[in-house]
Amino acid sequence: MTDQSQLERRYRRLLACYPRAFRREHEEEMLVVLLACARDGRRHPGVADSADLLRNALRIRIRIRIRLRLTASRSVPSVFWGVRLMVLAAVFELVSMGTVIATERAVRAAVVRHFPRLSVTHLTAAVHGQVVSVEIGAPIAAAMWLVLAWANDRGYRWARVGAVALFVPTSMSLLAAVGQHAAAYALADLLTGGGLCGIALAAMLLIIATDSNRHFDQGRHGRGRCPTTDQRGSAASLARRA
Repeated sequence: MTDQSQLERRYRRLLACYPRAFRREHEEEMLVVLLACARDGRRHPGVADSADLLRNALRIRIRIRIRLRLTASRSVPSVFWGVRLMVLAAVFELVSMGTVIATERAVRAAVVRHFPRLSVTHLTAAVHGQVVSVEIGAPIAAAMWLVLAWANDRGYRWARVGAVALFVPTSMSLLAAVGQHAAAYALADLLTGGGLCGIALAAMLLIIATDSNRHFDQGRHGRGRCPTTDQRGSAASLARRA
């Protein structure tokens, strides 16, 4: 086997890392350029050339993956907006936490005025305990919203149930605050909590809507299978633009 043929074979192994649609249109052209630029007698691709080929292959695959996923989500508007509302819910969890922390002193004073017959020490400890629970729970809930956003975007059916399951404690927390007359001593906290609950409700309704079934059916049948003809055509188009 000649040096040229060995080098060509090794370059083809590197080019195999590129998406199939991209290779179908550009592999031979790239191979001609690579071989023409190689020094005489070389049998192995250079380290710099190999690293550059692998880096570009990874970049193209990531860009194709992202664009195809965005296209699939946008084809079902209810899922597209539901996923983005989940991300917004994650942001609102952190905003609510910041509001609770920032208003702790004012809430503590208002609670003492609102319940003058109860022990100040007991009321102060109760308010502080609520703040600590929010400091612990809000980041966890925010992370869960982000995970559900990702999973629903991918078409996992369990993520629809997760959206409902996470909405329940969110709404129960708001109802409990209303039942404890939080509007009288923690209006800012109640408003941010209401905003969070509204966003979570809208996201849940969009995800479980009948229109969203198509997205989750595609996700269930599409994972682990070869791309369809339309998907391969879209991949080729995206690879050319990449």
